[in-house]
Amino acid sequence: MSRFHSTEFDLLPERAFAGRPGRFGQRLTYEGSKGSSTPAPDPRLVEAQIRSMGVQDDVIQRIVATSEEMMPLQREQMQFGLDAARTAYTQAQADRDYTLARRGVLSGLQDRLTEDARSFNTEDRRDQLAGQATADVSQAFGVAREAQARDLARRGVNPASGAFAAMSTRSMTDEALARAGAANTARTAARQEGFALTDRATNALAGYPSMSMQATGAGAGYGGMGLNLANSGLAGMNAGFGQAAGVAGQMGSNATNMYGAQAQYKLGQDRLAAESDPFASLLGAGAQLGAAWLGKPSDRRLKANIALVGKDERTGLNLYEFAYVGAPQRRFRGVMADEVESRFPAAVVYDDLGFASVDYAMLGIEMAEVQGEPA
Repeated sequence: MSRFHSTEFDLLPERAFAGRPGRFGQRLTYEGSKGSSTPAPDPRLVEAQIRSMGVQDDVIQRIVATSEEMMPLQREQMQFGLDAARTAYTQAQADRDYTLARRGVLSGLQDRLTEDARSFNTEDRRDQLAGQATADVSQAFGVAREAQARDLARRGVNPASGAFAAMSTRSMTDEALARAGAANTARTAARQEGFALTDRATNALAGYPSMSMQATGAGAGYGGMGLNLANSGLAGMNAGFGQAAGVAGQMGSNATNMYGAQAQYKLGQDRLAAESDPFASLLGAGAQLGAAWLGKPSDRRLKANIALVGKDERTGLNLYEFAYVGAPQRRFRGVMADEVESRFPAAVVYDDLGFASVDYAMLGIEMAEVQGEPA
């Protein structure tokens, strides 16, 4: 047997379905005692429900015990997650501080680059580069002409000859073309250099704002992660207690169903009894008088078709014929409780519903069933 299971259940008070006392010490029975003509409810229903409630009680204790056993581990895991989130948050903040510091350092450099790009004069730079390029071309052609002249002299060619003049002309033409090409290339290079300076100034710190924003967002995310971990851990630690509460609620429902089943059984038995006992029909389930009180319901409010038929000579009480509201097909001869109470109050008792009954034996009068229609 489980260490949480108990063979004695304190789920229901002792004699939960026993009767409750009425006025003057009479007991109104709910369980078919000696004072009731209705059989007792089927005990198997009660036994089955109590066993079920015992199982539920055992389940509740097991769930609570398991939750308590798991709680240290859940706390440890939650603390680990919180520490990890805190470390990640701290590192994210350090990254953010670094990017902000670097941005501050590089801002001055960006300003200088921007100023260089702004002060760059493409035309002046073009002329400078073109002059350098054409000078380099002229120098190269001059060196080539000197080498060519030495070669012609070694071969005995007269510098004043037409062949020499033709070669000189062709060399000068080639030089002019080369100088023009170099100048154009220099102009293009000057423009590209201006563009490059502008781009470099523009993009010098392009990544740092987004880097600092990412670091800030990551820090916020890690902070939120810690909160989610704490909430998840709390939910995990409370889950077992929630389950126990659910089972406890089911136990309460079980008890209610058990009581309802017994009440329905008792009501059914009372209905069967009412077919042969008009007093059971009048008083209803659980409201019949016990053996300690042998009176008959004599409250005027419970009667119909009342007719005065005589007087009892010994007591002087009026005698009536009447039918009970719950059994109009049967008629009786007897007294009215309100008249009896005015002269013999000890012979009258009221139930918990406020209806009066009369002890005919104390009065020496016999209540009898009669036949026929009202007089």
